[in-house]
Amino acid sequence: MVRLKPWQWVVLAIPIAFIIIFLLVSAGSQIHAWGISWIWGVFTLLFVGWRWLLVKWTLPAVNQVEAVLAQVREELESTAEDTVGLPVGSDTTKLAETALQEILQAAQSDRPIWEDWQTFWTRCQDLVVAIAHIYNPQIQYPLLNIYVPQAYGLIRGTVDDMDQWMQKLSPVLNQVTVGQAYQGYEVYRKLEPSARKFWKAWNWAQWILNPVAAVAKQATQGSSNQATQQLLGNLSQLFREAALRNLCRQAIALYGGSKLPVLVSSPTSTLPTAKTQTLREILTQAQPAEVVKQKPVNILLVGRTGSGKSSLINTLFQADLAAVDVLPSTDRIQNYQWQAESGETLTLWDTPGYEQVNRADLRNLVLDYAINADLLLLATPALDPALQMDVDFLQDIKAEVADLPAIAIVTQVDRLRPIREWQPPYDWEWGDRPKEVAIREATEYRTKLLGHFCNLVLPVVTGDSRTSRTAWGVEPLSLGLVDAIAPSKQLRLARFLRNLEARIIAAAKIIDHYTFQMTTTQGLTALLKSPVLQFVSTLSTGSPALAYMLAEQIPVEQLPIVIGKLQMGYELFSLLNTGNPNPLNFELLSLWPLLLENSASPDRNAWAFGHALVEYWTQNLTVEQLRKRFEYYLSIAK
Repeated sequence: MVRLKPWQWVVLAIPIAFIIIFLLVSAGSQIHAWGISWIWGVFTLLFVGWRWLLVKWTLPAVNQVEAVLAQVREELESTAEDTVGLPVGSDTTKLAETALQEILQAAQSDRPIWEDWQTFWTRCQDLVVAIAHIYNPQIQYPLLNIYVPQAYGLIRGTVDDMDQWMQKLSPVLNQVTVGQAYQGYEVYRKLEPSARKFWKAWNWAQWILNPVAAVAKQATQGSSNQATQQLLGNLSQLFREAALRNLCRQAIALYGGSKLPVLVSSPTSTLPTAKTQTLREILTQAQPAEVVKQKPVNILLVGRTGSGKSSLINTLFQADLAAVDVLPSTDRIQNYQWQAESGETLTLWDTPGYEQVNRADLRNLVLDYAINADLLLLATPALDPALQMDVDFLQDIKAEVADLPAIAIVTQVDRLRPIREWQPPYDWEWGDRPKEVAIREATEYRTKLLGHFCNLVLPVVTGDSRTSRTAWGVEPLSLGLVDAIAPSKQLRLARFLRNLEARIIAAAKIIDHYTFQMTTTQGLTALLKSPVLQFVSTLSTGSPALAYMLAEQIPVEQLPIVIGKLQMGYELFSLLNTGNPNPLNFELLSLWPLLLENSASPDRNAWAFGHALVEYWTQNLTVEQLRKRFEYYLSIAK
C-alpha cells in the first residue's frame, strides 16, 4: 500500500470537505430562501419522536443488562478484599491485593477479551506468577512448582465462578449472538471518533444556520442513549476484572497452603439465599430441629466377637435382655430401650462383631449405623493386647462421623493376674494390690492406644448370675453415660443442622445445574447422550427393557427434557437417600406422567419438578400430592 505524507492527505481531503460544506451551506440557505425554516422544527420533532421510540424499545433490555452488571459489580466490590483463609489487613493480603490492582490497572487499556485473548491470558499468567512469588520467593519458577491436578483446579475453580455470573447474564445476552455484538462494537469503535467530530461541527453550524433547531436539539440532548455500545466495553472490562480477581483468590488458596476448591460442585459452598430458601422450608418442615433435639439418645455398642457386649447390656439393664452364649450368635443389629434416672430415654444398638472373617457386610452395617448414633461404646477385652484392629475400626467410624463421642470399656478385667483372685472392691486408679495394678496397667495401655478416639476409658466387670459374680465398675460407667447425654444431644443437633445446610445447598446446586442446562442447546444435546433411563430402569426392575418401552412414549422433541428431569431426580434421590434410616424408593412408573408433563418452558419445568421431588421424598407424599406440589411450584417459578 502506498504511504502518503500528512500534507498530501490534507490536500486530498480539501476537495471532499469543500463539497460537503458547500452542500450543507447551500441546503441551509435555500431552505431559508424558501421561507420554510419551520421545516427544521418538523425535522427536529421527527428526530425526537424516532429517538424516543428507539429508547423506549431498547431501554428495558439495556436496563436489564445494567442491573445485572451492577449486581455483579457490587459482588466484586464486596469481595475485593476477600482472601481465602487469610486475615484482612495482613501483610500477605496487602501484597496480594497490590499485585492484583497493578494487573487490573495495566489491563484498563486492553482491548476486549473476545478481541484479544492472548493479552488476557498473559495478564492471568502475570497475576499467578506474582501471587506465587509472594508465597514462595525463594523458588525460581514457582508457577511450575505445582502438580497437574492443582493447576487444573486453579483454572477450573476460576471458570466455575465465572459460570455463575454468566448464568445471571444469560437471559439478556441470549438475545444477541457473539457475531452481532462483535460487529456492532466494531462499527461503533471505528465510526464513533469521526462521527463525534462531525456531529460536533454540525451542532456548531446549526447555531449559525438555524438557531431554533439548535435550541431544540440542545433541549433533547438528554434523551441520547449510547448505553448499548458502552455496555459492551463495560461488560468486557467487568468480566476481565471478575476473572482476574477470582483467579487471585484461587492462586492464594493454592500457594498459601489452603485447601483448593473442590473440582466438582461442593455441597458446603454457598448459593444465594433466594435459591435455597424454598428448599430450606421444605427440608425444615420435614424434620424440625425441635423434634431432632427431643429424640432419644442413640448409643452404638461395638466390639469384636467375644468382647462381652451382651453381658455388658444385661449388666446395664440389670436384666437378661441379651442372649449370652459360649458361641456368640449376634449377626444383626438389636435394639434395646433404657430409661435413665434423669428421665432421658436411651436407645442402645447391639452390633455383631465387626471383625468376622468373610463378613465384611457386618462391618459396613455397623459403620452405616454410626452415622445416626449419638454416642459410641467400644467393648475391648482386657486379656487381648492386639488393639490395632480396634484402632482401625475407630478410624473408620471417625471418618464417617468425626465428632462422635466415644467411651472405651475394658471388659473381663477380673481375668487379669492374679487370675484366681476376684474380691472387689478394687481401687484401680490408686491402689497397689496386684489386681489393682493389673487393672490400671491394662486401662492405661488402652488409654494410650485408644485415647485419641475415645473421651473416656473405664474398666468394667459384668455380673453373672450363673457364677454369682457381682458386677464391678458399672456405677462410674453409668455416670459417664449420663454426663455424655447432654453433650451428645447438642452435638447431634449441631450435626443435624450442619448436614441440613449441606443438603439444602447440594439440592439447590443440582436443581440449578439442570435448570440452567435445559436453557442451552449444548446442555440439551448432552442430555441426549445420558444412559440414565436404562440405569434407573435396571435399578427398579433389574432389566433395561422397561427403558426401551417407556422411551417409545416420549415425543422426540421432548426427549432431552424428559431425560434431564429424570437425571436430576435420580441425583436428588441419591442425595436424600444417603444416611437415611428409612431408605427411599425410586418408583419410575409413578414418576413417569410428571416426566412427560412439559407444558411450561424447560427451565421453569426443571425448577418446579426438582422442588416437588424434594418435598415428595422428605415428607412422604403420595403421587397425587406430588402432582399438586409440582403444579404449585410451576405456578410460582420465575
